[in-house]
Amino acid sequence: MTDEVVEEESNTSEDESVPEMTIEERQDALKKARWNVFMYLGLAAILFGFALYPFMSTSLSVDEGIGSTDYTVNVWGLPVAGEDFTDIPVEIEVIVQALPTDVESIEVFMIENPKGCDAIDGSIGQSRVDLQKGESEHPNQYYSIDNPVESQTYDVEFGVDPGIYCLQIVVNSGGDTDGINVQSEVNIYPTQFPLAIIATMSLLMSAFAFIGAQKHGKFVKSLIEPKAEPTVEETVLSETSTARIIAGPSGPPTGPTGPPAAGPTGPPTDGPSGPPVAQQTTEPEPETEPVAEAAPEELPVADVYEDQGDGWFFRKFPDGSYDQTVYVVEDGQYVPYENPDA
Repeated sequence: MTDEVVEEESNTSEDESVPEMTIEERQDALKKARWNVFMYLGLAAILFGFALYPFMSTSLSVDEGIGSTDYTVNVWGLPVAGEDFTDIPVEIEVIVQALPTDVESIEVFMIENPKGCDAIDGSIGQSRVDLQKGESEHPNQYYSIDNPVESQTYDVEFGVDPGIYCLQIVVNSGGDTDGINVQSEVNIYPTQFPLAIIATMSLLMSAFAFIGAQKHGKFVKSLIEPKAEPTVEETVLSETSTARIIAGPSGPPTGPTGPPAAGPTGPPTDGPSGPPVAQQTTEPEPETEPVAEAAPEELPVADVYEDQGDGWFFRKFPDGSYDQTVYVVEDGQYVPYENPDA
């Protein structure tokens, strides 16, 4: 009794906790789910667009008299040290329009320094030497364009940690700086990684909202749309099947139409060609005293032997079934046929 009561209480609580929704509630839920799909898709598109847009851009020009230029850049982002996927992308486009003939290379430096390019303690020069030797903690802050060519554009990509940097572009020549015309465009993407994460989450939420909209849509469609009417052929077949079930079987099963495959291949030499006819004899009935009529007794129904032609007979039982033994007539009686070759 205790288990039954507990089970009933649990079923009741489950029914109460999950109430059935009406058609109007289903339609409202369908509209909300569809709006959520479009909202999350639009939000993901906007976030991806902002992730691909540089929030920090500047243009630099190499000083012809010095042969270099510098610019202090404040890069912000996730404070994760080292070279990893959280590094902030920095794209530098170096446009070479004119150069002296003795230019060997153009070097691009991203030197991290709390004071930026205003440091006067010599740390900038030491950091440049370390980057050239590959001894820096973050190696992705230096690039060298060897043997630059005029009227060419070179794309340089860095990945740096958040901090204050001194960006330097240096043209290494033999001493002649006349005729240097080098421009650069600097684009920094500090929001690319966080916005990409949020946009991906919005896509996932859009997928879940789409699944919910599909479920509500199928339920509402099944309730609102009329069911397809059956065709004339389907209606006739259904009525015919119903009538057959109500009427039941129309008669006994059909018996065999011929002797078994292993039976004789020809008719017997002796025996009549048909069933024997019983001869009726009349005898005088003795006179007896009238006796009270008794209830008629049911007489057993004799088996029927059906002629299959050529002297073969099959016995049919009162229940309508057939004996699979082949019979022939011998001496006025039906006897099973015995194959002499067996």
